[in-house]
Amino acid sequence: MERIKTGIAGFDELIQGGIPEGFNVLVAGAPGTGKTIFGLQYLYEGAMEGQNGVYVSLETSYGAAKFQGDQFGWDINKLETDGKLSVLEVPLDKSKINLFEMIEEEVADIKAKRLVFDSLAAFAINMDQFAIPLGKDGDVSPLVKKSTSLLKDKKSKYDVMPEMGMDSKGRFFYAGDSEKRITYLLINELAKLGTTNLVITDANNGDTQLTVDGVSEYVCDGLLFLDILETSTGNPRIMQIKKMRETNHRLDQIPFEINSRGIVLKPIEGFLG
Repeated sequence: MERIKTGIAGFDELIQGGIPEGFNVLVAGAPGTGKTIFGLQYLYEGAMEGQNGVYVSLETSYGAAKFQGDQFGWDINKLETDGKLSVLEVPLDKSKINLFEMIEEEVADIKAKRLVFDSLAAFAINMDQFAIPLGKDGDVSPLVKKSTSLLKDKKSKYDVMPEMGMDSKGRFFYAGDSEKRITYLLINELAKLGTTNLVITDANNGDTQLTVDGVSEYVCDGLLFLDILETSTGNPRIMQIKKMRETNHRLDQIPFEINSRGIVLKPIEGFLG
């Protein structure tokens, strides 16, 4: 199996050398735990190894991403100029944005191998702004085709399924309002890009589900959980690899720090938290 090295110090050796190629890996955590830095570092390290990347931003502006990169010596401007990195700022002031067409074009333009989606939480809040594709004629399920025939037949006495629409180019789009279903469709669309993806989201404060949407932790191939512990000796940052399919990995809480190089994992033997 081909594995994609993240380049993050101390991390790849915990997952048999890297993330399996083509995987969607969820990076979940509370604000301030280092999720966006993890994503930017993944893209930067990839660019240094000849693997171009796309950063899809629904939360962090280009200026903020550049500022974060500058703190660690990652020249986002130069990477963009050299065609090694593309920062896609998604406009949330427009309606029915074909987000996946935008992402596909960015991936194709720079022949990207890596992608970071930041974030699922922002996507869910603004989900009524997006058009979620289901496929094209000949590439969809019989149920969708049957519903589409009703859509075309204006004389039909039956109503078209309310969760589906079709545009003038014969593309089908999900038109429902189920946050969980939209999240499921989003992650599956990202998996079709041929890139190895980090999908960032917020952790849930409750005990019944890990993330705010409650479905992404099951759909994604991998799950990294970032947190800040409260201990008598300080507040260490920790990372837990809760899931990585087809990979033998540890389940411990791994301490890490954010220094001038970015995220660096510490030897677990020295952790007393």
